[in-house]
Formats: sequence, structure tokens, C-alpha cells
Amino acid sequence: MSLFSKKTDKELDAIVNQIRVDLSNNYKDNAVENIKLLEKKLEEKKNTSSIKDSSKYEDLLEHFKEDVKNFKRTY
Repeated sequence: MSLFSKKTDKELDAIVNQIRVDLSNNYKDNAVENIKLLEKKLEEKKNTSSIKDSSKYEDLLEHFKEDVKNFKRTY
């Protein structure tokens, strides 16, 4: 057992990181699409019981949704 082991999901972590990049670079449409993807993948993993603790990702998802709630298209 490693001292640094965490119960994380690499696929979900990759999506979360991409959302953070999108938000930091003001790529609003990409962020919204990746938030939808995160929500879909999280539901799939919860339904198949392939994730033990989804609370971290659910909290992040709600935080991201709040961040983009007032986004408007610029074109």
C-alpha cells in the first residue's frame, strides 16, 4: 500500500483537468461540452459500480456548472 494512493479515476480526472484548462483559457463552449461529458461519464460509472466514491466528482461537477451558468456565446 502506497502512502500516496488515492481513490481516483484517471478518465474522470483527465476530463476534470481539461475543464480547468478550458475555463482558465476562457474556452467557454469547450468547457460546457466537457462538463456534459463529465456528467455522462460519472453517471455511467455510478450505474456500473465502477467507481466507489463519486462525491469528489459530483462536487466538482456542481462547482463547474455554477462557473458556467451565466456563460453566453460570443458569436
